[in-house]
Amino acid sequence: MKTKSSGKSVYIRFAVSMLIWAAVGAVAGFLTVMAGKNLLETSANVNQALASFGLWWFAPGYLLLLASTVFYFQGKGLLPRAKTEDTAFREADRRLCQAMAFSVAAMVWLFIALGIGIQQEWTDGQGSHVLRAGGWTGALLLLVSLVVQLVWITVMQVVTVKATKVIYPEKRGNVLDTKFQKDWYQSCDEAERRQIGQCSYFSFQVMSVIFPLVMLALVLLAGSGMAQPTWILLVGGLWMAQQMSYQGMAYYLDHGKQRNRE
Repeated sequence: MKTKSSGKSVYIRFAVSMLIWAAVGAVAGFLTVMAGKNLLETSANVNQALASFGLWWFAPGYLLLLASTVFYFQGKGLLPRAKTEDTAFREADRRLCQAMAFSVAAMVWLFIALGIGIQQEWTDGQGSHVLRAGGWTGALLLLVSLVVQLVWITVMQVVTVKATKVIYPEKRGNVLDTKFQKDWYQSCDEAERRQIGQCSYFSFQVMSVIFPLVMLALVLLAGSGMAQPTWILLVGGLWMAQQMSYQGMAYYLDHGKQRNRE
């Protein structure tokens, strides 16, 4: 039978873990500083290689949207049977969920593609932010790709939500409305709200691991000049926004509502 760990052993394991991670961090920081020049050159080469793909960065977004479209039509085709058949209902719900997931991923990738692709069209290779010679065609194509994908994403999300309302007629909300998330949540029952809470908590746990790791990497890279202060401020600000929004809502639920009742 397993016994519960004593309080003293917990502190000992924590102290040992901190010492190990501190040693690993010190070694990694020392090696990063020692290899500073090589790392800077490597980073510059990697950045140049990534930017060289230019408009091709938009291609994965089109693939994501194509998958979203296929799943949408598969789900929509099951709607007439979904009202009377449980199997069709579950399959339609699954396909529409997949359609929405791929459209959301496409939105995130759109900004990734725009941020990297614009480096190729609006820099001269030496870091100067000017439209490179003969780059008007590329800039126009970049704008067209941006508009096409943005419109496609919006359409997919609108029609997917509309189709979802067919099998869940109690659902409310318009994707184009800024209050969509609030309206959709208010139309969910208790089981659905618990599921949303579980998903939110899982996402919070994942990001609570990712943010410290990224910040640690940036701190180590800062020693060699690879990580700029704005990068550290940006990631740190996002991490703080995540943590303080959680803590602020927890405080409000515990004390704010009670004060309002009084």
